[in-house]
Amino acid sequence: MLVVQFSNYGGYEMLQAVEKGIPVLADGQLLVRVTLAAVNPVDDTLRKGMIKASQLPMIPGNEAVGVVEKGNAEFPEGTRVIVSCFNTVGQVRGIYTTGAWQQYLALSPSELIKIPEGVTDEVAAAFPVGYFSARACLNKAEFAAGKRVLALGVGGSVGNAAVQIARAEGASLVITTAGSSEKVAVAKSYGFDNVIDLSKETISEGVARITNSGGVDIVIDSIGGNLTGDAIHSLSRNGIIVVIGYSAGATFNANITDFVWKGLQMRGQSLNGWFNKTEEIQVWNQLLPLLSAEKINPVVSKVFPAQQAADAQRYLIEERPFGKVLINFNA
Repeated sequence: MLVVQFSNYGGYEMLQAVEKGIPVLADGQLLVRVTLAAVNPVDDTLRKGMIKASQLPMIPGNEAVGVVEKGNAEFPEGTRVIVSCFNTVGQVRGIYTTGAWQQYLALSPSELIKIPEGVTDEVAAAFPVGYFSARACLNKAEFAAGKRVLALGVGGSVGNAAVQIARAEGASLVITTAGSSEKVAVAKSYGFDNVIDLSKETISEGVARITNSGGVDIVIDSIGGNLTGDAIHSLSRNGIIVVIGYSAGATFNANITDFVWKGLQMRGQSLNGWFNKTEEIQVWNQLLPLLSAEKINPVVSKVFPAQQAADAQRYLIEERPFGKVLINFNA
């Protein structure tokens, strides 16, 4: 079977497509043939050695979709499935455990989610990590219908997902950001309104303009760096910011008076090791009806053959596309 792995830390060229044997099933495991897998920023972080892999060579990949080839009564042969981003003990796949960038996976039934009828493989492959992360952040922010939400980074998977979920579940106002006028135009072509063009104004300026200086109740920040402090300033009284990413930097400056005078709260969110199976299922059950009803629509930017995983990773990191990048194991 085809596997994408790296044996040493370094540049994109460290990713190599190799042939390995199909995994042997342990008791209770099912065999899934992977069709598409997603490329995420953490895969790049791992390959660079900024996060140490559990072993070398390492197979990256947090999420995938495929077809059951050896199943059971719940998942019979031919069932189209999403491979959960979590393994059986709640670790995120492809970081501290072997990842999904391989043509066949031996998995427990608890690691599989049936693809809803009518949902394509591409949409399903672009769904798990971004939407689970966004839903978890909204839960931590105590989101409810009627709240005003700012989700940073409409072109990224978490920001885009948070916008869609908040809109679908009754937010009174949803605002997002883009780093260029070109990305604003793309976002609007997908039906996203209230997009702050960060090449023309700051987050707090844009939020003040859109809300008539009223601010927002919730910020979902998957970017970090210099944007975080300005996002905090855009919060209204008793507002909550939930931070889940730091692709733009791990430090920020904020005005402490925003916290003192407005009673703000800052909360962190991660995935690895934070959800037991019951808690995972609760989040999936919040998301799957929205996916089935097409109230959320994952955006795919580009699909590469799995043999071109290095190019796919370069495209994601350097081009910063609007939407998810996938690799195809059927190509």
